[in-house]
Amino acid sequence: MEVRGSKMLVVSAHPGDLLWRCSGAVAKHVRMGGIAEAVVVTYGTGGEANEVMKQPGMTVAECKRQRRRDTEKAAAILGIRELDFYDYEDYPFEATREQHLRLAKKIRLYEPDLILTHHEFDYCNPDHGSILNYVIRACEIAGGYGIEIEGTRPGSGGRTPIFCFEPHASEINGFSPNLFVDISDVIETKKAAMACFEGKKHLAERYLYRALVRADNARSFGRSQCQYAEAYQALYPVAVDGYFVY
Repeated sequence: MEVRGSKMLVVSAHPGDLLWRCSGAVAKHVRMGGIAEAVVVTYGTGGEANEVMKQPGMTVAECKRQRRRDTEKAAAILGIRELDFYDYEDYPFEATREQHLRLAKKIRLYEPDLILTHHEFDYCNPDHGSILNYVIRACEIAGGYGIEIEGTRPGSGGRTPIFCFEPHASEINGFSPNLFVDISDVIETKKAAMACFEGKKHLAERYLYRALVRADNARSFGRSQCQYAEAYQALYPVAVDGYFVY
């Protein structure tokens, strides 16, 4: 399948979500000739970064600097072309009209062919479901011909196919995957990206194990040689060819 030039956008609630949940698919997309860009909506200092924030003398500003540095290092490993940090408040993240317009502008200018983001429920982290709603609304705004955003063309962007990556505890969050992406050939890249967050080694191990479980699922549905996989749920039916189903 030819994907050269196809554009992926990842919208992640916190820096770590980009690494644990979809870094394999990002690395594979780039390796196959696609382009990947990412938006990290918050730095996660309200909760996701607890292991950093509880260090003696740590400040919110220093935590943000550390997380940005580590995420940029990981993004370079994955081949992400552009990484945007929106630096919004988390726990909870509640999007304003201005914040919706900011993401809509990104969508209009970049015109992604597919978007990876959070599932609609995550009882372990309520920010995640908020991000999906944020993305959906931004896409609708981007497609609105009567909505003017400086520097963009009204109506560009449109309703982009959205694939939701796996939440913390799939079984209690209603996650029902209908797409398994074989990441066997980029598993070392995923490992290297996750290793950039040294304080989250336990999560790296957990998501490697999950990739083994999802590979077993993928083998059951025709990917007979799959060793590692990531699971996704298409938000709505996809009627375009050639994107993301490798």
